Amino acid sequence: MESIMSVLLGHLGLFYPTLIAAAACFIVALIKRSWKWMLASTILIYPGTWYLGATPAFFWAEYLPLIPLALTIWLFLLTRKERGQVEG
Repeated sequence: MESIMSVLLGHLGLFYPTLIAAAACFIVALIKRSWKWMLASTILIYPGTWYLGATPAFFWAEYLPLIPLALTIWLFLLTRKERGQVEG
């Protein structure tokens, strides 16, 4: 896992692009109320937070993907309920 992350974030320089893409997906997901965009945001933010969570100054950063993940589940259940697939 470390070798994959070091290639993605270090050698390819994808740290900032993935964070910017995650923020953009997050905003689009909130505007469109789309759980798919929020899931994309969750996946895109994970490498950056994994990298930041490895440093002692930002040990809490590894828990940041839980926020968009919780919102993904909430939006999924919300859209499912709006479509009438869930009773109650």
